[in-house]
Amino acid sequence: MASAPLLPRELVAGGIFRAKLAVAAAAVLVSAAELWFAWGQYPLVSVFTIAMALQSAAAGIAVHLHYWEQLASCVASTPLLLYWLASGTIALVRLRTAVATGLADIHPISVAAIAGYALIALVAIVLECQRKPNELYDSLDDDEDDMDSKNSFRTAEERANIFSSLTFAWLEPMIAAGYKKPLQMDDIGELKRRYFLENATVKFRRSWKASSRSGRASLVRTIAWTFKRELSMGIACQIVSDLLPFLQPILISRLIGFAATYNTALAEPIENGYFYAVAMFVVSTVTKVANQQQDAVSQDLEVLLETNLVSSIYRKALVLSNDMRKEHDIGTIVSHVSVDAWRVTMFVSNWLYHTIMVPVRLFLAVYMLYRTLGWSVMVGVLAMVLSTPVSASVIRQMGAINRQLMAHVDSRMRVMNDVLSGIRIIKLYAWESPFIQRINDVRIGKELAIIRKFGSLNALFSFVTSLLPFVVTFATYSVYSIWGNEPHGPLNSQLVFVSLALFTMLRYPLHLANNIVSEFVDAKESLRRIHAFLAADEIDFAAIGRRPYDRDSPAASTSDVLVSVDGGTFKWLSTGEPVLKDVDIKCRRDELVAVIGRVGAGKSSLVSAILGDMIKCSGTVEVCGSIAYVPQQPWIMNATLRDNILFGHRFDQAFYDRVVDACALRQDLDMLPAGDMTEIGEKGINLSGGQKARVSLARAVYVRADVYLLDDPLAAVDAHVGKHIFANVLGPHGLLKTRARILATNAMQYLSSADNIVMLAGGAVVDYGSFTDCMARQGEVHEFVHRFVDQSRASGPGSSTTSDTELSELTVSGRAMRKPLRPSLGQADTEDAGGALSRRRRHTSRVGLADQRADAGRTTTDEVSQEGKVHWEVYRAFIQACGVGNLAMFVVSLVVAMVTGVSGNLWLKHWASTNGEIAGPEVYAWQPKHSVIYYLLVYGALGLLGALMVSLQSLVLWTQCSITASTEIHQNMLVRMMHSPMSFFDTTPVGRILNRFNSDIRSCDLSLPGSISGVLVMMSAVITSVLVLAFATPAIGLVLPPLALAYYYVQQRYLACSRELKRMLSTTRSPIVAHFQETLGGVATVRAYGHQARFTQENEGHLEANVRVYWMHCTLRRWLSLRLETMGNIMMLSTTMLAVAAVHRTGYGDAGLIGLVVTYSMRLSGMLSSAVKSYASLENSMTHMERCIEYANLPQEAPEVIDDRRPDAQWPAQGALEFRDYSMRYREGLDLVLKGLSFSVQPGQKVGIVGRTGAGKSSLTLALFRIIEAAGGQILLDGKDLAEYGLLDVRSRLSIIPQDPVLFAGTVRENLDPFGQYSDQDIWRALENAHLADFIRGKDERLEFEVAQGGENFSVGQRQLVCLARALLKRTKVLVLDEATAAIDNATDAIIQQTIREEFKHCTVLTIAHRLNTVLDSDMILVMDGGRIGEYDTPQNLLQNENGLFAKLVEEARTSDAL
Repeated sequence: MASAPLLPRELVAGGIFRAKLAVAAAAVLVSAAELWFAWGQYPLVSVFTIAMALQSAAAGIAVHLHYWEQLASCVASTPLLLYWLASGTIALVRLRTAVATGLADIHPISVAAIAGYALIALVAIVLECQRKPNELYDSLDDDEDDMDSKNSFRTAEERANIFSSLTFAWLEPMIAAGYKKPLQMDDIGELKRRYFLENATVKFRRSWKASSRSGRASLVRTIAWTFKRELSMGIACQIVSDLLPFLQPILISRLIGFAATYNTALAEPIENGYFYAVAMFVVSTVTKVANQQQDAVSQDLEVLLETNLVSSIYRKALVLSNDMRKEHDIGTIVSHVSVDAWRVTMFVSNWLYHTIMVPVRLFLAVYMLYRTLGWSVMVGVLAMVLSTPVSASVIRQMGAINRQLMAHVDSRMRVMNDVLSGIRIIKLYAWESPFIQRINDVRIGKELAIIRKFGSLNALFSFVTSLLPFVVTFATYSVYSIWGNEPHGPLNSQLVFVSLALFTMLRYPLHLANNIVSEFVDAKESLRRIHAFLAADEIDFAAIGRRPYDRDSPAASTSDVLVSVDGGTFKWLSTGEPVLKDVDIKCRRDELVAVIGRVGAGKSSLVSAILGDMIKCSGTVEVCGSIAYVPQQPWIMNATLRDNILFGHRFDQAFYDRVVDACALRQDLDMLPAGDMTEIGEKGINLSGGQKARVSLARAVYVRADVYLLDDPLAAVDAHVGKHIFANVLGPHGLLKTRARILATNAMQYLSSADNIVMLAGGAVVDYGSFTDCMARQGEVHEFVHRFVDQSRASGPGSSTTSDTELSELTVSGRAMRKPLRPSLGQADTEDAGGALSRRRRHTSRVGLADQRADAGRTTTDEVSQEGKVHWEVYRAFIQACGVGNLAMFVVSLVVAMVTGVSGNLWLKHWASTNGEIAGPEVYAWQPKHSVIYYLLVYGALGLLGALMVSLQSLVLWTQCSITASTEIHQNMLVRMMHSPMSFFDTTPVGRILNRFNSDIRSCDLSLPGSISGVLVMMSAVITSVLVLAFATPAIGLVLPPLALAYYYVQQRYLACSRELKRMLSTTRSPIVAHFQETLGGVATVRAYGHQARFTQENEGHLEANVRVYWMHCTLRRWLSLRLETMGNIMMLSTTMLAVAAVHRTGYGDAGLIGLVVTYSMRLSGMLSSAVKSYASLENSMTHMERCIEYANLPQEAPEVIDDRRPDAQWPAQGALEFRDYSMRYREGLDLVLKGLSFSVQPGQKVGIVGRTGAGKSSLTLALFRIIEAAGGQILLDGKDLAEYGLLDVRSRLSIIPQDPVLFAGTVRENLDPFGQYSDQDIWRALENAHLADFIRGKDERLEFEVAQGGENFSVGQRQLVCLARALLKRTKVLVLDEATAAIDNATDAIIQQTIREEFKHCTVLTIAHRLNTVLDSDMILVMDGGRIGEYDTPQNLLQNENGLFAKLVEEARTSDAL
């Protein structure tokens, strides 16, 4: 200690320091005085003089330790505390001996010295327990970054002394705060360094990798090796806590024997009775302390193991191969995190210890029973052995059912994820009902049916486990009473209650054995699932040659090839056919390579192949330098717009402004409420498609990578915006001009600016070269371009004046580009995001969850957590959902079971008393009043009735109450959620909603029934125990009031803190799931940028926040257990002491009564703790119910159907639309986005809707479909106000081809016709007209071909064609095209436009478009400007006004060659 760095003397060398030294010095003086006295009374070398010399030396050493401890240690010294406790205890024993032997009369000074030393020891303990000044810890916290983790004292636990640690007294400040007000994150303790995942996961990952490399990957060995220290310590503590209780039956036997023989020739001294009572208290207390320490070790293991598993699953999800991603979809991965990891953790951290100790406990219990009752106990053991196959069979069936349940939960979560991902489309199509039915088919038809079977088996299992202990005791007592009582005499009170205690001790490991098997089956299955996932194939990163590139090196030149694909053949799945065949492509350092082709040609696949996301069958791929990737469907994080652009890099204001301007985002930032600090909701919900595309592009530009892979980033932007972006970012004078760029595009107007063009068809390169060369040899590119120009000539009115010169303009467009904002990209200036995040995370646990961002510009709402007690309305809602009749049946069976249990024990007491004594203490004789058969029959009837009632409880609770409540609550949640307004989904992350339908529903299904049963059973057990004790020892009434007050005090403080911690557990769990969802949705982008480490650290940050709350919640439970079990032990001590005192007072010992008192007082010790824990568990489970009920009361859209206002079946017959002074805002409190619109559309008219980004074009669609309700005005369809009808009647009479094509997991038929309304012939006709029939016919399953989750096995263009087929199938009078062909090549676009003209020629068509050529042949053009109508007239009239908005848009488009 002397070598340790000294603490600031001014903080620690105060009054307490001097007092410690003074007290220790006084101990030295007193010990020296005793030594001097001993030398005068005893020989120089004797036990007395040696003992005093040792005590004096120890006191001198204590002075030295006190000095250095105060100056060098931040916490109280454990050796000193233990020393003073031991020496003080020894001094008290010596003092008692001195007084008892009369030494005080002979040598009063010596006795005074002993008493003084005991007092000094007490004062020393008090002084040493005093905490160091808070200023000391504050100064250490300021320097914590430079401290080793072993010297950190950040948390209250690390600052606590050994007594505070053993009793968890260091929690008292938090508990006091939680009782006064609801706990917040800032109120709970900080996370210990050993739980920081950046340190905690290293050993596990290293061990798993080593196991995997050996070719014999084993998750079991990895867990055992990583946590061998925690497992060893846990086993040691478990041994102590499991073996000590076997002393109790011995002490019970002695105590009952003492009472039975009192005032007889065999009587023991009264002191023995008190000693047995105190010894039982001591044994129980030590057992409880050992058990709490074992729980502490288990808690450490639980936290570390679960976080390691979750972190490993997340890391694996980032590198999963395509085959494995198909097998392990998002729903399955979420189940691995939320269910499988928890099950494995629970078994290893809790059940594994019992697995080791159960055989030992069973052996000891059987052996002691044999010593008590002889060979007759073997009958009971045989009964246990014979019952094992029955229990094992039930457990196996429950395990199999549980595996089926897990599969159904995974299936339901997959559908839920699919629904939530496409909820906007579902609402536009009015498809809520079929998707609700699809979810209910899994939930009610499969999941709840399995839970009902599980409940029936659980009732059978309850019957077996309840009946088994009774059968064992009944069989043993029967055989003993009839045949085997010669060695031990008749069945008296001593034998009955000792054997009952042993049977209870036997029952617990038997119960554990059955549970162990069940938990083992569950954990084994979960372990298999996790192992299969962690061992699944990964993307072969070695298939892509990646080399660093230093563009500033003298050897670097513009001719360096940064991307090279040579003879590359690629496929998506290992069992699939190649998608790209024999591809050759090169891209030099400063080149722009354009990749063109029809829909499905393989453009996006080529980009994915270069990224390494596809399986390389042959050839080579080389990439030099860093990569930036812009996907076709932009991936937007749930963060601020600035964070989305920076993407973890250092903020550089000057370059950031250049990027924003170059990507045409400046105007958008000005429109957002908080500028670039506006929080972008999940999946960019509050951005338009064009804005999302430009944010995604800005992210790539800001990275300043060497290689840029751009998958059609201009498809979703307006023509003039596309021109601006190409000129300032992508083109020969843009910010990326010095970077290698591979651009997959359908924008033909920019081809002449490309250095090389790659033409794909059928996955093969059919033309390759510069624009000039390709046009000169008149190959595939020449034909593709001319087809584009020909289709442009046929675009409609006004096009002929521009189309004659288009080809020449196309050729020179590269030279015509205007100069960019700044000349070049410049040098990258990035920061190691992982390192920065790592430094920030050291302080993560100090930051409240709600203080992460300013409120301005927030889109996503914080998850609301209720405060205080769970409201009675929640309980009432559950009771109503269960059914009052079902609950009444449950309560009746509970009461009958309780009465039969008490009656059975009283009957045994009566039976034993008749065998042991008749009338009084002086008359003993064996005089049974009835035959043994009589007593056995009554006892047997009571036991059988009790087992039947327990089974009935379980049956009613699981198959009636739980199923009924779960069905109603989930249905209410689902229906209300599906019919919530879009604003709810816009502001609520998908992960949060999934958490409600996964974790919270699972708790209501499985945890809540057990919690209800536990509370009622434990409460009834406590009440009956207290009544029995009060009947047996009325004097206990003196002890009960103070204990009841203490019990209430502890219970209320625990519940106040526990319920808030449980709520925080739920709210900190949701971000983990949400982050999983978000990352998996953009895993290709994360990998492309090489940000796996950063996202992993963010995930670990979410885990640490959850661990912080969970660890505190577990510690709070141990705080409660220790106090309640101590109260129970005091109750036991009081009742046994009072019973002994009654024997002493009356001179008569009722052995049966003593046995009954001891039995129930020992039970009460555990019951008090279990009762509060059960109630807390119920409240915690009810918080899940509370969260479910919250979703069952979500705000709703307008009703689907208004019965008294249904439209005619033929409505709308014409398709006439009229907007009358219509206004709309997205949410209350926001500005209007549509302002006083008034215009009309005649039946069958084709109206093109144009305008700049943010003008309100897409908002018109939301208004028409009533996705957002009007703030004022009306929309009339065939003269009928849309607001008068239900949403189903409105949306089902309209058709839309949306901007973002969404497909759902299921068959092609289900994606086109979820209601099953159309024939195969109708469906095929729609596919033919959508030009998708050939693709579907190419699949073996045809219409039953399975669409992958999110439509991943369809290209974006093909998904858009499916949406077109939906509209063709529906054939309503009004069709809306919301930039529907943005992701389709121009040729396909023209074909689709022609299809729409032909198939919808008698329909009213509203077309929102970026490509003005798609709307030039419209009857009318509506120009939106700032949410208002800028212009509305025919195209010809609008073009004649050269200063008009539309004419300017056309001119901008013409100069950018978009027409």
